[in-house]
Parts: sequence; structure tokens; C-alpha cells
Amino acid sequence: MVDYAEQVLPFLVPRIRWALERFRRAVPEKWAKLEEIRLRAEQPLQVEVGESLLVTADGVPTIRPEQALKVEAPDVLRTVQLMGGNSLYTLEEELREGFITLAGGHRVGLAGECLVGRGALLRLKRVTSINIRIARQLKGIGRRLLPYLTMGDRPLRTIIISPPQAGKTTLLRDLVRSFSNGEGVPAPVKVGLVDERGEVAGSYRGVPQLDVGMRTDVLTGCPKREGVFLLLRSMGPQLIATDEIGRPGDLDLIEEILNMGVGFITTAHAWDTKDFARRPSLQRLWSRGLVERVVLLSRRLGPGTLEGVWNGQTKEALLSEVQRLEVKR
Repeated sequence: MVDYAEQVLPFLVPRIRWALERFRRAVPEKWAKLEEIRLRAEQPLQVEVGESLLVTADGVPTIRPEQALKVEAPDVLRTVQLMGGNSLYTLEEELREGFITLAGGHRVGLAGECLVGRGALLRLKRVTSINIRIARQLKGIGRRLLPYLTMGDRPLRTIIISPPQAGKTTLLRDLVRSFSNGEGVPAPVKVGLVDERGEVAGSYRGVPQLDVGMRTDVLTGCPKREGVFLLLRSMGPQLIATDEIGRPGDLDLIEEILNMGVGFITTAHAWDTKDFARRPSLQRLWSRGLVERVVLLSRRLGPGTLEGVWNGQTKEALLSEVQRLEVKR
């Protein structure tokens, strides 16, 4: 089994890396569930493993702040430098957007002191908090859903909604792989993936490090609108995949995809179908029936809890049994 969390350790300063390596050896069952590593200047080292824990210098999990390893401000700065290949200049765009994507698709959120000009955010001036979110490839978790997401040999227009960290990007990755390889679907399709944040394919120097299928063409780090039209012009996809829509322009883009006769599969933040239908930026998709299937995930039974599948046009519940999407070995 691939240890995806191990991939982020080289980007950490030695004292924090050593503590986490000891944590991995001391409690491997918790390490296997690692979702986040949190570094905050002058605060304890924190991990999210289905529960929030602090970590001592010896790698022992604790809930007592005085026992935990204290992250210093230079630790945070040095970690950012390591993620940028020792050059903050290379991170200019990331410091403006507030996140970095590491090879393997691991997303690093940044917070701290901002540099503002004329009322607009220019970039982060000083990073004081880092949130490393561990990306995992779980092949097969989408197999249960595939019969609901196709009609004949055509993939249906699908949106996966969930609260943060409920597994929608992981599920999107597996569905893209399945459609591309023709696994569990009537026929394989050519997929164009606009991986704006680099989380879905986990590309390194343009080459996907995570399996998104043999018939998938990936654009990494490209804005959705430009990426979609580039793929439509040059690669002839039958299915467009993107992560995290929600801005008004994203909805206009989906309408244009439909006008081109191409399907789509995408994700959005929402707590449930009612929340999805209320949000101005997403309401048009729901009310006008532009999406054919809505998949809702939660964390009720842990990340990847399937709450249901709906027909986006009739609003009929097609699958309402709450279950954990798991890899069938």
C-alpha cells in the first residue's frame, strides 16, 4: 500500500519531520488515517487523523498543549521555502492564491500577514500558518455509483457536492479514471481534465502522478475557462472534468460546455441538496436542470460517506442508502 502521507515529509524542517516520523512508527494505525498536518507559528504541532491530536517531539500523540512540540516561526518560513525549491520567487502566484500544490496532489493552505494594494490582496507577505492536506488515490470507490452516472454509453452531467474534506476530489479522481479506462461503464470515453489547483492528477512537471486514466488529457494550473476551451479546441474530449466550481463565471462555462455537446463532471462545496439549491452561484444548475445527477458526500461515517444520488432534472432520489464508499479489494 502506498504511504501517501510520507510524500510530504521531505518538505518539512528536520525537527518537525523527525517528530512525525516517530509518530508514524509509534501509532501506524493513526498515521494511516492522516488527513492534515497543521503548522502554526508559536503553537503546538497538530494532526488530523479522524480526530484532532497534538504531537510531541518524540512522536507521541497527546491532547495537552504543554507536552506537544512547539512550532516556531522560522519552522514555518523554512517549510514554505522547501516547498518552493528554496526560492520564494517561484511561489509568487501561490502566495497570491493562498495555496501550494505539491507533487502527488497534496494541497498546502497558507495564512498569515497580507500585502494589500488599492483595496486588493496582492499576496501573502508573511506566512504564519500552514495546512498540509494529504491526497490519496483510492481506486474503485466510485464503482458503486457508476450505474447511476451513465445512460447507454453516455456519461451523465454530474456534480459531486459535499462539505470540506468529505472526499469529493478523491471520488472525482476515481470517476475520471473509470470513465477514461472504461472500467465499470459501457464504453471508455476521452476525458479532458482541467486541474486548476493540481489536486486531481497530482501532476509533477506536467505529468500526472496519480492515475486519472489512459484516455485523459490534463491541463494543470490553468484557469477553468481557458482550460476548457483549449481542450475543446485541441483534444476533442467527450467528457470535461473540473474540481470546485461555484463562481458565477463557472456556471456560464458549464452552459457553454453543454452547447458544445460535451458532458461534464465536477464538484462544489455544499452541505446538502437544499444548501446547493439555495446558493446563487449554483442555483441555476439545479433549477434549470442543467445537471443530470447530483451526488452528495458527507463525513457522517468518515470521509467518503455517500448520502445519496439525485436526478438533477426531476429531483428524484435515485439512491438514498447512507454508506461509506470503500475500495473493494
